[in-house]
Amino acid sequence: MIRLIALAPLLVPMLLPTAASAHRGERFETIAQLAQNDSIRELQRLQANPDQPPGVAAQRRDAAEVDAASLDDAAGQLQGALTALRAGRPGPANEFLERAESRLLTRSTAPARAGEAVSGGPIGRIAAARAALLRNDRAGAQREVEAALVAIDRPSRRPR
Repeated sequence: MIRLIALAPLLVPMLLPTAASAHRGERFETIAQLAQNDSIRELQRLQANPDQPPGVAAQRRDAAEVDAASLDDAAGQLQGALTALRAGRPGPANEFLERAESRLLTRSTAPARAGEAVSGGPIGRIAAARAALLRNDRAGAQREVEAALVAIDRPSRRPR
């Protein structure tokens, strides 16, 4: 405890620039926005350090939220991703995209082609949208989701 008190004068100046920049809105405008970006940061951290155990608390929260939406088909999940992106919520958007991608990859195919990777069409667009989210490019992710919806022949609805 005494060591912590002795270190406090050294730690406070390190924290002040971060608090000041957050207060000015340079990085995150609200605590809620910070929390919504947790799952994307977890994925980025996992990608940067694959040998470390992943922290998945925010991803579990997003998964529970997506479960509550009860969307079964890929197009519905892509619509859910668009809605989340438009609301500035990349975590749930990524979860919807992962589920849509899994749904589209679960397909019947001839045994001779079962080992072939699917990378075109809507699956390629979903993969590009997820990559855009990891780069914090929400506009790019939204464009790719809209293209994926077109690729599965179900156009996206514009908000009214």
